[in-house]
Amino acid sequence: MASSAKHFINDPTHLVNSALRAATLTNPALALDADNKVVYRRPHAAHDAGKKVSILSGGGSGHEPSFAAMVGRGMLDAAVAGTIFASPSAEQVRVAIQARVDHHHHHGGGGGGGGVLVTVMNYTGDVLNFGMAVEKARAAGVPVEMVVVGDDVGVGREKAGKVGRRGIAGTVLVHKIAGALAARGRSLDEVARVARLAAQNLVSVGASLERVHVPGRAVAPTEDALAPGEVEIGMGIHNESGSGREKVELPALVGRMLAQMLDQGDADRAFLNVNSNEVVLLVNNLGGVSVLELGGITAEVVDQLARDWRIEPVRVLSGTYMTSLNGLGFSITLLNVVNTDIGGPSMVELLDDPAEATGWSAPVAKQTWEEKNAATREAKAGGEEQAKPSGLKTDPDEFRSKLEAGLKSVISVEPEVTRYDTIVGDGDCGIGLKRGAEGTFVA
Repeated sequence: MASSAKHFINDPTHLVNSALRAATLTNPALALDADNKVVYRRPHAAHDAGKKVSILSGGGSGHEPSFAAMVGRGMLDAAVAGTIFASPSAEQVRVAIQARVDHHHHHGGGGGGGGVLVTVMNYTGDVLNFGMAVEKARAAGVPVEMVVVGDDVGVGREKAGKVGRRGIAGTVLVHKIAGALAARGRSLDEVARVARLAAQNLVSVGASLERVHVPGRAVAPTEDALAPGEVEIGMGIHNESGSGREKVELPALVGRMLAQMLDQGDADRAFLNVNSNEVVLLVNNLGGVSVLELGGITAEVVDQLARDWRIEPVRVLSGTYMTSLNGLGFSITLLNVVNTDIGGPSMVELLDDPAEATGWSAPVAKQTWEEKNAATREAKAGGEEQAKPSGLKTDPDEFRSKLEAGLKSVISVEPEVTRYDTIVGDGDCGIGLKRGAEGTFVA
């Protein structure tokens, strides 16, 4: 059965609508067009004086914080939401482009400023519906460009066929880079060019221990569930199948995932030669991994990148950027940082630029990364008080046997201590004492 079919809100329509409204509650600079499910930046005289390119994205719901929580100063100007895992309609997107973002449309006037960049992940429904809306807006005179992101390498060329690669968490980096460039006042042509360049230099792959359950849907038949300990490598963010399933521990799993992204010998999958001396790493929680465990996964990924691929990322981002509801999995994304060919700023500078979006979490400043501070604090040698002899004498064998007897009795009462601590506390006292006692025995 799916990872969890338990939800606090079981009505999918109410769930999506209320979550979109929450984006305006946590960021007062955002508004919601509830009829068209568009979250957009409120008009603001101080910020809207310049002719800034507007950036618009969207897709099915269920991938939060993408994309509604990525709307905000320095990132997206609007996000259009569909129902769970389903593309928004062309009409929703058209309204967003023509009425919910600033596109500085002047009849007859050329005007260098403004315009709209639409970015979308490579899923058939999204590409069709956003594409249709872009054509309609263009026909109405709106300067608009569209960039499609397909960063997933979980399915190789042969299996993906004409459809190409799916878009997953790397898309967020495209939004951050494009959003920062737009905020710097660059032209639509430049913003679109750099967004495409970022998209072409991304590789990502996910892995999941379980398929996800969509609220309001009947639980899928169990034969599709993963067995205990089994991992699906390359599972998509809508439960799509990946490259295979197997029982594998984290180090081997990460090794396989990195090879799918980096091994130039894998002809089916060598989509990108990650050859830059600057690489950005994004480790993304698919929604159901604990923060503690995501930390352990991130450490494993960074260790293997250095050991096996000689890659030391210039930026390491770890957190929840694009989910698959409560997906019990994670994805790894690498951005090969290339020259933007627009006379600066660099992709890394654009990632470092400030963004006021609740879904973008990268609070470490450029200066902090670049200082590469390696200083630590150590105990000062000889600073401690010298112990004075006490004059007590003891028989070491007798001392040891008495101590061991005491420790053994601590170990034997563990179940009883645990039982009492479960009643009055959090149930860990017995195990803590037992581990301490076991750790005291010296071979």
